[in-house]
Amino acid sequence: MTSAAERSSNTDAREQSAQRGGAQEQGRLLPVLAVERMLRAVLLVGVGLVLLTHAHTDWADLARRFAEQVGLDPSRNETGRLISRLAGFAPRQAQRDGAIAIGYGALEAVEGYGLLRRRRWGEYLTVVSTALLFIPEVQELLRHPTGLKVGALALNVVIVVYLVIRLLRRRAAHR
Repeated sequence: MTSAAERSSNTDAREQSAQRGGAQEQGRLLPVLAVERMLRAVLLVGVGLVLLTHAHTDWADLARRFAEQVGLDPSRNETGRLISRLAGFAPRQAQRDGAIAIGYGALEAVEGYGLLRRRRWGEYLTVVSTALLFIPEVQELLRHPTGLKVGALALNVVIVVYLVIRLLRRRAAHR
């Protein structure tokens, strides 16, 4: 026969296990977000390194030739606009943008690591850094609206809302 103290201890252990299971359940998206941040980091650092090491490249000519190779008309509206924007891409701007891309890629990598390891600081860092970019994202969207920009902004809003709710729930559970 078990004593009342043993039954109480077993009940407490089951409740704690259920709470941890619930937390795990709610945290299923964290690894997905972590992988997304890590992939962004790799892409940004790669682009940054290319820009830094190839600052004197004629990006407009390169884009024009690439567009022709994949069957796009370089004189069409979106492709032509991109090529014309690249025509004014000076070496100093390439170096600056390359350094910014590497720095932002490093931030994304740190966020990804924090989320993958389920660290609270990783969640806070992701919320703050992602939310800070809402203003420039909305400004860019208002200047040049595209479906891709709307989708990216919507995804970032969902990520921030998800993490804020998760952080608030965790804070309430610890009270």
